[in-house]
Amino acid sequence: MRMKPLKIGDIEARIPIIQGGMGVGISRYRLAGTVAREGGIGIISTAQIGYDEEDFPKNQIEANLKAIHKHIRMAKEIAEGGIVGVNIMVATKQYERYVKEAAKAGADVIISGAGLPITLPELVEGYSSKIAPIVSSVKATSVLLKMWDRKYHRTADFIVIEGPLAGGHLG
Repeated sequence: MRMKPLKIGDIEARIPIIQGGMGVGISRYRLAGTVAREGGIGIISTAQIGYDEEDFPKNQIEANLKAIHKHIRMAKEIAEGGIVGVNIMVATKQYERYVKEAAKAGADVIISGAGLPITLPELVEGYSSKIAPIVSSVKATSVLLKMWDRKYHRTADFIVIEGPLAGGHLG
């Protein structure tokens, strides 16, 4: 059985699989780049992504920002034109800076949860990054999309739905 490609606006994943963004060194450039090269969508987690950068002990935020840019670039080199994105938790300190850095670095998609990503459309304005909130209910989805439409005249490019069996950061 052949799976249909996953189309998100003007990008297309040959295999309709989005690799999960797992933090603190699991989903970084090698995994995301390889998944993207094989036809899926590779996702880099920004959660303490710069933990192995030289300046991390003294300045975690700056080390993480530098690492976001570095890992997107390196994943795209491996991906050979495949789709590379990031997962950025709203609950992260400096969320807005991380989103802007990921968009500037050329993330094809930005997936955002662990809170409602209310300002996500504004943060990627002027960039081609596709945006997707992670939601767990119809009500949260409806409220967020209505807010985005009213305030930014924009909607989600796709939506990630997490149910109670999804694992990860579910409260």
